[in-house]
Amino acid sequence: MFILVKDIVKIMSEMAPARLAEDWDNVGLQVGRYEKEVRVILCALDFSAEVLEQAAQLHADIIVTHHPAIFRGIKKLTDRDWRTALLLEAARKDIAVYSAHTNLDSVAGGVNDVLATLLELENVNGFSGDDTLEGIGRIGVLKQPMDITAFAEKVKSVLKLNHVTVVPADRPVHKVAVCGGSGMDFLDCAAEAGADTYVTGDVKYHDAQDAQGKHINLIDATHQGTELPVVNELADRLALRLSREGYTAKVLVAKETKLMQIL
Repeated sequence: MFILVKDIVKIMSEMAPARLAEDWDNVGLQVGRYEKEVRVILCALDFSAEVLEQAAQLHADIIVTHHPAIFRGIKKLTDRDWRTALLLEAARKDIAVYSAHTNLDSVAGGVNDVLATLLELENVNGFSGDDTLEGIGRIGVLKQPMDITAFAEKVKSVLKLNHVTVVPADRPVHKVAVCGGSGMDFLDCAAEAGADTYVTGDVKYHDAQDAQGKHINLIDATHQGTELPVVNELADRLALRLSREGYTAKVLVAKETKLMQIL
């Protein structure tokens, strides 16, 4: 049975409801025709030239991303800016783009639950302490406490990273908070939830000072590194949903180069 872009929009809105998105965010269908037939879906973290090229090569009809293709307001749609040039190219190739951002961060089974699972956290809750597992951030405990060096190696291994940045607080790692992407705005939430260690990305120097002052181990596992794992999970869930409902569209995962590299 064939499926349309509007059907993908409906399914994605059920998997990652827009009500969970932050007010400043931009989620949903960003480019494309609602009535377009979809045979191939490509899932990716970012809407980039690399991903758009793969979509064209794979004959994808829609790209489903985590980061919004359109984030800030656009006043001109020309090829003078690389972002709008990509949007024009997607429209020219008739490739739709759908984005699930902070709603995918917050939903149960989304970015932060995938991260918590990879780190083998148990008794996982939201930062608020309830068990609804909706909202930014997750907190759980390791089966056995570890020192920060060993835990940092574990983070590197499960996220397939060449490096992480560590701010040690001279305490064992046991109760761990995670927030994929750029999560330093939620350091106080992690501290109030009782975390001794916080794993996130995009840590700045003064953020590190703040964590050390609050006596919390901090690991910057990079923005991209903490969010890439959700792409495979999203693709698997979407493929299962389509199969259950009798749709024949294929769901593929883009190959994305690590944006920031250590030389």
